[in-house]
Amino acid sequence: MMFFIIIFTQMILPVLFVIWFHVSEFKGRANFILQFLCTATFIGYTWVVGAQSWSSILIGFVIVLAFVLSVSTKIRRLPKKWGFRIESGWKDITFVITQSLILILFLPIVLFGLMGYSIDGSSDKSAIDLNFPLDQGVYIVGHGGSNPLINYHNVHDIQTYALDISKLNFLGIRALGIYPSELDKYAIFGDNLYSPCDGKILKVDKGYEDLEPPKRGEGHPAGNHVVVQCEDAEITLAHMKENSIVVDTLDTVEVGDLLGKVGNSGNTTEPHLHIHAAKDGKGIPVTFNNRFLVRNSIVWK
Repeated sequence: MMFFIIIFTQMILPVLFVIWFHVSEFKGRANFILQFLCTATFIGYTWVVGAQSWSSILIGFVIVLAFVLSVSTKIRRLPKKWGFRIESGWKDITFVITQSLILILFLPIVLFGLMGYSIDGSSDKSAIDLNFPLDQGVYIVGHGGSNPLINYHNVHDIQTYALDISKLNFLGIRALGIYPSELDKYAIFGDNLYSPCDGKILKVDKGYEDLEPPKRGEGHPAGNHVVVQCEDAEITLAHMKENSIVVDTLDTVEVGDLLGKVGNSGNTTEPHLHIHAAKDGKGIPVTFNNRFLVRNSIVWK
């Protein structure tokens, strides 16, 4: 069921929207603008709210490119008349109503998601800038941002700005299969994890096994993890691979020092890196090389 929903909303529906836009004959410029907004909003929904790493970011880019090319073609043939042209009676009226309903439904969702692309003004000054802790490919953010629509961690005080980071394989997806149980099918599994700052190791917790999805270690949420003191903040890097941690409590580390490897230990649904920063028990924003990452942000390393 999950596979069908993901494929339908992230691939089939966006393609159908683009085809619908491309084959439409616009009798007035207002008709064109409404359908453009309708199609752009739904494609925007798949990028702002949807998880591109599940349906292939390559396909996502192709859909966007196809839409841009279709728009450029249509613009050159636009009628000079403004206003809505209802020349086919109820058929045209039905199109306008359908497009309007889609816009009314999805545009507020997209706009609310986009609000999570910036750091809350009251938290901006407390943000800490880190070095990206992975360095072996193309990475994508699954959960990230400043509101719960694009980052479910946002409802937890200490993890308000936490991120879940996956890696993309050659197909542009995070794993070979929609939700495989074999850990080595996840692109990020086993990647080296490096210190994001100069600092001191405050805590090391290890000894937990890597679980096969969908098993979860609910009794130890972070699994194998390391806490690094960076300036006056505590940075937690969680769900590390069993027997991979190479640092100990009170060790001093520099940016780029190896900490261990990405695994699937703790209360996690699949291999990924969970990282969050906290100060005085409260979550603070994290930027990487002055970039605030949100859902579907891509990092090339």
